[in-house]
Amino acid sequence: FDPSGNKIIKSIFKQDSDMQGCTTKWFVNGKSKSKKEVAEVVRSYNIQVDNLCQFLPQDKVVEFARLSNEDLLKETEKTINPELYQKHQKLIHFRSGEENRMKEIEKKEEYLKVLESQNQVLYLKVQRYREREKHQSKLRLLVIKRCWVEYNNERLKYFKCKEDLKKLNDELKRLRESYKPQLNALNKLQTKRTITKDEADKLSTEAKRCQSKIRASKNEISKLIEKSKTLSSDFELKKTEEQDRASRIQDLKTKLASVNEELNKMAPKTEIGQEISQNISEIQKLEKSRRQLVINKQNTEERYRDITAERKDIEKDLQKANDVRTTRLSIVRKISNDVYQAEKWLNENRNKFKKPDEVCGPILAEINVKDQRFAKYVEDCIILRDLLAFVFSDNDDMNMFLREVRDKLKLTVNAIVPNKSSIDRYKPDRSADDIKKYGFHCYMNSQVDAPSVVLKYLYSQYSIYKVPIGNATVARNSSAIFKELNIDNFYTPDDHHTCRRSKYGQREVSTRITAVRLVDIKIYTAPHLVDGSIQLLPARQRVENEHRVHLVEARALNNNVNTEYVRSLNDKRNALQTQIESVESEIQNIEANLKPIHKKIDNVRQNKKMWESKKNRVDILESKINGYAASIEQAEAANFDIEEEENKLFKKLKKLDKDKLQISNEMKSNAERYTKNVMEHILAMVKLSDIIKEHSQCSEVLAKAENEAKDCTEQRNRKIKENQMLKDAAKNKLAIAKKESNVAPNENLPTELQEQLSSEPDDIEEIDEKIQAEKSKLQLNTEDDASVVDEYEKNNSAISALKNENDNFDKYAIEIWVKFRSTDKVQLLDSHLQSGGERSVATIIYLISLQEFTICPFRIVDEINQGMDPQNEKMIFEFVLAVSSSSKVSQYLLITPKLLPDLCYDGKLTALFIYNGPNMLDQQQWNLKRFIRDQQVQD
Repeated sequence: FDPSGNKIIKSIFKQDSDMQGCTTKWFVNGKSKSKKEVAEVVRSYNIQVDNLCQFLPQDKVVEFARLSNEDLLKETEKTINPELYQKHQKLIHFRSGEENRMKEIEKKEEYLKVLESQNQVLYLKVQRYREREKHQSKLRLLVIKRCWVEYNNERLKYFKCKEDLKKLNDELKRLRESYKPQLNALNKLQTKRTITKDEADKLSTEAKRCQSKIRASKNEISKLIEKSKTLSSDFELKKTEEQDRASRIQDLKTKLASVNEELNKMAPKTEIGQEISQNISEIQKLEKSRRQLVINKQNTEERYRDITAERKDIEKDLQKANDVRTTRLSIVRKISNDVYQAEKWLNENRNKFKKPDEVCGPILAEINVKDQRFAKYVEDCIILRDLLAFVFSDNDDMNMFLREVRDKLKLTVNAIVPNKSSIDRYKPDRSADDIKKYGFHCYMNSQVDAPSVVLKYLYSQYSIYKVPIGNATVARNSSAIFKELNIDNFYTPDDHHTCRRSKYGQREVSTRITAVRLVDIKIYTAPHLVDGSIQLLPARQRVENEHRVHLVEARALNNNVNTEYVRSLNDKRNALQTQIESVESEIQNIEANLKPIHKKIDNVRQNKKMWESKKNRVDILESKINGYAASIEQAEAANFDIEEEENKLFKKLKKLDKDKLQISNEMKSNAERYTKNVMEHILAMVKLSDIIKEHSQCSEVLAKAENEAKDCTEQRNRKIKENQMLKDAAKNKLAIAKKESNVAPNENLPTELQEQLSSEPDDIEEIDEKIQAEKSKLQLNTEDDASVVDEYEKNNSAISALKNENDNFDKYAIEIWVKFRSTDKVQLLDSHLQSGGERSVATIIYLISLQEFTICPFRIVDEINQGMDPQNEKMIFEFVLAVSSSSKVSQYLLITPKLLPDLCYDGKLTALFIYNGPNMLDQQQWNLKRFIRDQQVQD
């Protein structure tokens, strides 16, 4: 840039107040100029804004490719030198004035057309012939190239293997040298460890010997101490015994005096004997009267037992008449034999439960309906599964029952434990008296008798306390009952009425009426009493398909009792009860007469017992007197000298103390030696531990090094074999390659052949693909005679001569031929044949080729790199930088949205960065040096 020889054009844009347009002011070197004057200045510098060879925006690349060859020539001439373009136009003008010459030209053009039509026919044959020769040459060259590539690959493998072998030899040598110091150190540590271990063992043996002596001394001292204690305790025991002897003599004398005093107070033995004889005679008389009364009582009691037994038989008959459990269990057996067997097990093992009184069998056998008219409703309300279920009040009892019958006996049964709530909490919303006026008889619970645990389950599960049973009037007014009484579940004579209400208030109510269903059993029997026993009537037949049949009466709970027979049994029982009361009165009278006799006998016996006790006491006192006298005599005979025994004890203890002192001195000496040996042994063991640790570390290092050396040796041996194999393979490949190239074994490849081979790929797969492609092309290309080529060349020479004679200047043009891949043919640049990126590459290269010839002061290219692949983009940028940095060319402006990294910049190049955006730093605050310094600090 030279300010003295250049002009600076400045433009100021100002937007109008209505925001619809703008005003532009132009300045040249600071002076105001009109737009026309500015255009003249621009034209004087050969700046052609509409010329794509000078200014090429990114969106005009396609238009550049669409330029005809003639237009491309014109634009190029304008870019290089406008005068050249003017001269070309004059030539075109002069040629148009030559009319006479045109006639001759027309004749030649006709002949030219004939030759061209002939050549068009020959062209395809010539092309096929040349194409075939080209494919054959190419195929031959590819085969040779493939052989040499195979040889080169084997040679490279051989060289690499040879290099690896050298490295392995060096590494093996290094490893062998590296572990020599560790081996020497290991041998020294081994010797040192052996010596230290012997010393430690010796000290340990000596310490153990001293410890044994100390232990023996302790035992001797313990024995002496124990002996001293024994002597002292024996002496003390003798002293205590002597004191006790004197005290015992005095005590015996005191007791003897007391016994003599008590004996003197007692009556004589003769008087005591007479009293006892009188008592015995009186007792015999009373016993005779008592026996007579007892015999009368036994006879009366015998009559009482007979009458009582007769009454019990009648009560059993009554119980059998009223007990429906047997019948119910027979029904249970027909429905489920498993439940029946479980019931039998329960009755036999009831004592195993924690609460046996609250363990119930199947509900069907436990429940009783007071009024048989309502039995079918109870049967309908409770599902069969629960009717056959066992009920427990305790979970442990239930679990034990299920383990026994389910797990061990493999019976299929159900068991229930109701909740712990009291039955008293279950109350209906309306009393039974309130609902009777609507046609209801009662609530279901008032007709059901069962154990409390069963009732608790029925109350909680089926709410029988609020399920009423009604007559036909209830059936007719069911809807009103649902609404007025708010009863959701009740029975009529043949139907079961239920109502479901929405959880969200009274908005939705659904009712359901179903026929009363009964327990489904294949054989049904009803109990009747015949001659005081229960008999089973024949079964009611079911329909053949065994569908449910509506019955008036219940099947499982409808059990009747013979009331007349029960009444007669009650009369007999009452009569027997009267007899029992009369006999009981007789027994009571006899027992009343026996009471005074028993009392007299007891008094006489008591008196007799008193005199016998006195007699025994006299005998005891006399025996005690004799015993006390003998004991006093024996105790006085024993004698003990305390002073003499004490002197003997002192002498024995003194000797024992002297022995203990001698043994203690020996133990102290052994303890000192033991302590010294232990300390020395600990130090030796610490030293040995350090040596062992160091020895282990050296051993690990040495083992690792030896393993590495072993692995390295094995790798080296494998690599030697591999190296020889690769060497032989490379020699074979070389021989094959020279044979294919027609070169003697001791000759090198010709330079021309080397150049041809260098243009082909070095990858086997790519070569094979090309070979296959050439073979395919040869198969498609038919053979032609070589004379066709001669005829075509002869006609082509005549056509060229005719065209040279006819200088039609307006047909002059520039053609751009391109080729982007080695396998492609050279093609004319066109807006349709090439991709956008390829057109961009060709265009920018053509524009750069005009850089040294243009007289325009600057040229602009806008975003030409759009659509290019990264490789071409980098190549074009480097090409532009290299060409535009020359001092002999005009200024080159390249606008791009991105700047590629790692470009080689010249000192004449200037990079301008435009920053814009809402978060952009103000230009007054921007400092390039500070920015570079901060980035360096971060890196």
